[in-house]
Amino acid sequence: MNIFHISDLHFNPADTMGILNINKVLQDIEQYKQKGDLLVVTGDIINRDFDDYVPVFDKLKQLDIPFFCITGNHDESAALIAALKKFCPFHPLPASSDKLDYVCNDFPFKIIALDSYTENLSGGALSDKQLAFLEKEVEKSLKPVVVLVHQFCIDGELFFFDKTNRQPWADKFITIVAKYPNKIKLVLSGHLHNSAIGNVNGVTFISSFSANWQANLDFTPTEDMKNPQKPVGYYIHTYNGKRFVSYAVPL
Repeated sequence: MNIFHISDLHFNPADTMGILNINKVLQDIEQYKQKGDLLVVTGDIINRDFDDYVPVFDKLKQLDIPFFCITGNHDESAALIAALKKFCPFHPLPASSDKLDYVCNDFPFKIIALDSYTENLSGGALSDKQLAFLEKEVEKSLKPVVVLVHQFCIDGELFFFDKTNRQPWADKFITIVAKYPNKIKLVLSGHLHNSAIGNVNGVTFISSFSANWQANLDFTPTEDMKNPQKPVGYYIHTYNGKRFVSYAVPL
């Protein structure tokens, strides 16, 4: 089966170039819709200056592929949960929490989604309770596991994302993931506005491109993160029952 993976749409109808880029990504995915089994959206679905999820949900529904979301630092947990509950009844929801943490066992692999949204904190946060939830769900899984979390947790020495905004929970998260290389097969993220791949003890971490705008790689500080010359894009993660293979699709 094929998982399409997009991230960081930062949807706002007033953002003309951003809408063009988002449409380009979704139109490219649409040509594969007979092969698409699931679309995952790893956060920053809307931009901080816009608060309506309905227009972007409408665009995602046009793909005719089931989609699962997680929060990014530009989303807000309660607002996203409420919108999914009202407009996307097929979407997994938390049983009794104000965080969009959920599990899905409907596929040949188990999906564990974690909500790292924390107000005014770009690097997000996962509580000890959420990390315990992750470990418990991994331990009892009889299937391979795919974890969704917005922030790319491996320290890549980028100035904004790592040196300035990376939070201590990321190290705790990595410690847990590293304990289960025989179970956790992919950790899918966004946040970097770049395609990035890392490995921790045999577990592959992948950050998707942004569907809106790509960032400069600021190994040294830069005044402007945006780089309109870099391609937007998405990932296709294929699973054949034994292993995943991931394809980067820049546009």
